[in-house]
Amino acid sequence: MSTETATDGRPRGWARAWGETWRMLAALLSGVLISVTVWFSDPALQQGMGEMRFGLLVLLDVAVGLTALVILPFRHRAPLVLTLFVVAITAVSPLGLGAGGVMLISLATRRRVGELVPVAAVFLVSGVLAEAFVFRSADETPLWQVTIATAVVAALLVVIGLYIGGRRELLRSLRERARLVEEEEHLRLAQARDHERTRIAREMHDVLAHRLSLVALHAGALEYRDDLDPAETRATAGVIRENARTALTELRDVLGVLREPGPDGGAVAAPPQPTLAGLDELLDEARSAGTVVQLESSLPPALTGGHSDPAAADGPSEEAPPTTTSRHAFRIVQECLTNARRHAPGQPVTVTLDGRPGGQLVVRVENSLGAAGARAVRGGHGLDGLGERARLAGGTLTLDSSAGRHVVEARLPWTR
Repeated sequence: MSTETATDGRPRGWARAWGETWRMLAALLSGVLISVTVWFSDPALQQGMGEMRFGLLVLLDVAVGLTALVILPFRHRAPLVLTLFVVAITAVSPLGLGAGGVMLISLATRRRVGELVPVAAVFLVSGVLAEAFVFRSADETPLWQVTIATAVVAALLVVIGLYIGGRRELLRSLRERARLVEEEEHLRLAQARDHERTRIAREMHDVLAHRLSLVALHAGALEYRDDLDPAETRATAGVIRENARTALTELRDVLGVLREPGPDGGAVAAPPQPTLAGLDELLDEARSAGTVVQLESSLPPALTGGHSDPAAADGPSEEAPPTTTSRHAFRIVQECLTNARRHAPGQPVTVTLDGRPGGQLVVRVENSLGAAGARAVRGGHGLDGLGERARLAGGTLTLDSSAGRHVVEARLPWTR
């Protein structure tokens, strides 16, 4: 048998069996003590009743008391009705008072005024009537004292039941709160895992898509161009090899962070991520792959790798954007160059950077769609990842593929 607690807060299995057993024992022992005290502590009671009447009342007490004890375990099936019945019959059965008290306490744990008022009234009336018509003796106790004593006993039993019911309700609420906290913790961990998986997938996509697109571009040149001399073929194969090696290195770095524990058992520190300081190197790499790229930047030359458009001489101060913002901006440009190379090969690309500290960093990448204008890509993992990057950074991303041009514009916060 199980000892678990049911959803209604009641114990099950051995715990419930033991709970019923000790209640039965308590009702029996208290009833026997009250019955012995009532019937045999005052010799005048037997003399006043007569031997035959006294014997009949004692037998009636035993029969009614045992009936109350039999009913006690079934009190949860009809609490109000059974409690009213047992409390009423205790008027002729001191032995049943123990069971009646236990049932009154059990009913009070439900904390329902509509049930407690009639049961307490019946308990009071039955006690007064029993003293007035059944247990009268020569030194009869005044009824007002009996009424007060019965009312105090009834109130005490009700208070005990209310306390037990309140404690049970508190324990139920604490268990429910613990369950909700545990479920919330599981949900938070699941969300954290989903977020981490999404972040890793985005980083791996941004890292590998750029390199593999270059590999595919140069591999296509080797496949379809038969006019390359040996030197050009070796140069193209060298570009493919270099980009494949770089892609493998970057993939190994990402996987190493995931798989290898650090010296203290924690995760290994992630390798440095590229920022706008490496933008000129990225653009040179794209140009070497045959993409015509023009940079129009109002940022200081030092922020983009040392080269700048001459028109940007009167730019803002050389305060760099936050590292996170700079990294997001670099990845946005990188993904846009990859998309342009994949979906509009040979078309010129214009990268525009603008902004100032305390405002926004504006990253705009524009390219002609050429013959692929009718099937411009407006979805997929790459552009979805760009939108997510912008949102995580607290900025916005807009896409426009009208008038034969594809424009991606990101506005990222440039906090001081």
